[in-house]
Amino acid sequence: MKKVRWLLILTSIVSSILGALVVYLMLSVPNDLRADSLLKDARKNITDGQNDKARESLLKIVQQHPRTDAAAAATAALMTLAQKERDDLARAVGVVRTQNEQQTKLINELRTNLDTLKNAPPKVVTVQAPPPKPPAKKVTPKKKTTPKKKPTRRRR
Repeated sequence: MKKVRWLLILTSIVSSILGALVVYLMLSVPNDLRADSLLKDARKNITDGQNDKARESLLKIVQQHPRTDAAAAATAALMTLAQKERDDLARAVGVVRTQNEQQTKLINELRTNLDTLKNAPPKVVTVQAPPPKPPAKKVTPKKKTTPKKKPTRRRR
């Protein structure tokens, strides 16, 4: 009787462990499959250049399926994506800084040119008068002769 009792206890323990293992697998395998499909979608979005959609998918994987291999890969992908965006931003800031320096140099050159024009002594322009013309001979106009008046009487 003791042997049967120990055998029943042992089989109950083994069956409960197997049951727990089956429940764990039933609950975790679909999560792994869903997380893997979300990870594939996120990677496709990254290659297509849709970083915002990819970031949303990766965050969803990490939040909804935290204890999966896909969650670890999603975390690594999020870190890589953030580093890439930081590098792009640093490059853009460098370009803006060089443009700013060039514009500052140009503005300073224009200011110095303007200051030299302001502070330059006024230019004296001498205008020579044209040589005087010799006096013209006075021409006396001819006197106009008055025309003869017609008689106003009628002749008969």
